[in-house]
This record gives sequence, structure tokens and C-alpha cells, in this order.
Amino acid sequence: MGHLKYGSGSDWSSVTMHQSETGLIVSEKLERFKIEAASELVLRLVGGLLVALSTLLWVVLPMGLAGDQLASHAMLAAIFTAVGLGVYAYGSRGFRRQVSFDGARRVLSLTKININQQNRVARSFGFDEIESVYVRRPTKRSGFASLLVRVAGTKNPVLALTGEQSELEQVHRVLCDLVHGTERRVARAPLRKRQRLGGFSAIRA
Repeated sequence: MGHLKYGSGSDWSSVTMHQSETGLIVSEKLERFKIEAASELVLRLVGGLLVALSTLLWVVLPMGLAGDQLASHAMLAAIFTAVGLGVYAYGSRGFRRQVSFDGARRVLSLTKININQQNRVARSFGFDEIESVYVRRPTKRSGFASLLVRVAGTKNPVLALTGEQSELEQVHRVLCDLVHGTERRVARAPLRKRQRLGGFSAIRA
């Protein structure tokens, strides 16, 4: 694929880039998020302990409970379960951004991944929905640049990635190459297939 000429991004400091079966995946590096990773582990541990505690409340159910006392005990166990599941879900929601380019489906997906590489938050846009993709310079000298996606019908762009400006600019160029490659394939396709695939306005820097 066209992006191979830019390298895999394995030696980059802020993001990684690798080929998938249908396109390209770019992710923020885990090393940048040590505090968030530790927080995720703590929250998941706390959530698991609360659920275990709710189970323990039933295992050690005092003898002779009935009526209001039993109802209160059951409600306390249910509260522990609900809070535990909520804390666990919040802790595993994902904190690193990832961009997935699917050339076969002509879709760009923006997700957040947790320390287990699981996608927890996902937004997908068809090429015909995207007006532009561009890199915004960092606001501070030591800050990170942003890769933004502007979607038709929305006022504000969507944040796709953060990272070193030079690395995001290379990611931007690779995405341009890949999108233009799919556009050329669509242009060569029969008219009926072309109408089904839809269009895509040019990505700009």
C-alpha cells in the first residue's frame, strides 16, 4: 500500500502506524498515557471489588432476615453491584485515540482504546461525509499538534489524534495518498458501482 513508503511509524515518539487487512490504523502511543493507564487499572480494580463485595453480601446473609431487613440487604447488594459495574465500565472506556482507515468500505473510524487494545468509543464517517482532514499546530511550544476531521453538517471539527506535528503531517499525507487511491479506483469503476460508493471531497492540509 502507498503508506509503506513513509515507514511504519515504529520509531515515532507520539503515534504508531501500521497496516490492517483493509487499510491503515494509527494510534496514540501508550507511553504517553502512564497516568491514565494507572487510573484505568485502579478503577477496574475498585469496580471488581465492589461487585465481589455485593456477592459476598449474599454469601454471608445473616440468618433470620425477613421483611424490611431483607429488602434493605438486597438493595445494598444491588447498589454495590450497580456502582461496581459503573466504575469498571468508566475505567475501561479507553483514553488513547485511534484512527482506522478502511479503503474497502470507504470509512474512516475514530475510536478510543484501553490498555487491552479494546475499542470503547467509536465514530465512523463515510468518505462522502468528510469535508477535510487537516493538522492544527500546537498552541504551546511543548504541546502536541492535532489531527482534525471536518464532517459535513457539523459546526466544529472532530479530534482524531494528538501527537508531534511532524508525525501527524506524515499521517495526513498517507491518508491523502490512500483516499486518492480509492478515488481513482472508484473513478475507474462502472457507473452503477460508482453511484453506490459515493464521492469524497479532497483532504487538505
